[in-house]
Amino acid sequence: MNEHTSSMSNGHTSEEADLERLRSRVAANADDLLALLDLLVAVRGLSADLVPEARTAVAENREPLSDLRTSLEREETLVLLRRVGDNAEALSDLLDLLDVTRDLAAELGPELKTVAVENRSELEALRLAFEREETLTLLRRLGHNTDTFCDLLTLLEMTGDVVDDVTPTDDAELAALRADIERLEAAFEREPTVRAVESLGENMETLVGLGHLLEGFGDAADRTPQEYYELGERLGYALDVAEQASDPAVLDVVSAGADGLAADTDREVGLFGLVSALRDDDVRRSLGTALTVAERVGQTRSRTTEQ
Repeated sequence: MNEHTSSMSNGHTSEEADLERLRSRVAANADDLLALLDLLVAVRGLSADLVPEARTAVAENREPLSDLRTSLEREETLVLLRRVGDNAEALSDLLDLLDVTRDLAAELGPELKTVAVENRSELEALRLAFEREETLTLLRRLGHNTDTFCDLLTLLEMTGDVVDDVTPTDDAELAALRADIERLEAAFEREPTVRAVESLGENMETLVGLGHLLEGFGDAADRTPQEYYELGERLGYALDVAEQASDPAVLDVVSAGADGLAADTDREVGLFGLVSALRDDDVRRSLGTALTVAERVGQTRSRTTEQ
């Protein structure tokens, strides 16, 4: 009996605690609850006012709404809506641009009409000029050579800057420059100079090719222009030596020596034979030549060592 009474008292205690928590929450949110109740009353009154009107509108526009639903369910409409949704920002920018353009057109329209009326003859002449075949051909060529035209404009600008930099600012400098130009003009009017310039122009491709050839040799052999100059100088010396070696007298001497070396002989010469051979004029001439060669070779080696 006591246990039953205790359990009932515990149940009443928990229910009272729940009620107390509920009362505290309602009290804490009393303002929000009142606002929600007021909003519910307003919505209920608004729905009571709008429901008959909505029913009447639906009944009167049932067929248009059905057509609208059918059109919205078409694949093309769905694709269009997707594209509009994906490009909503671009569409908004275009609408803003359209508003700006419309305002600008509204402002410029009267001015353009005034300009067109005042310059009707000039515009007519300009139209006739643009309709000429020569003008169209020029515009086509200009379009095909736009890059070249831009490069020429850049070159012209750079040339103008260079001319501004080198233009004399003093009368004395201008007079000296005029004298130099006159001398240069006189030099270019000479027949040899004209022929040299014409020859240079005719062989420009060959000259450019030689320049590329020398550059390729320099890259391959890792040589500088100064080293190529020294190499050419040495080749010039070698050419002089070869020219001297090709002298008929030198060739005769070398041929005679080769014949002597190629002769099949077992001749043996002792000290007395050498002394006796010195009495021969030919032997003395040969020894003189050998001594001269030895002296010049020694002098050249000495200069090379000093350098």
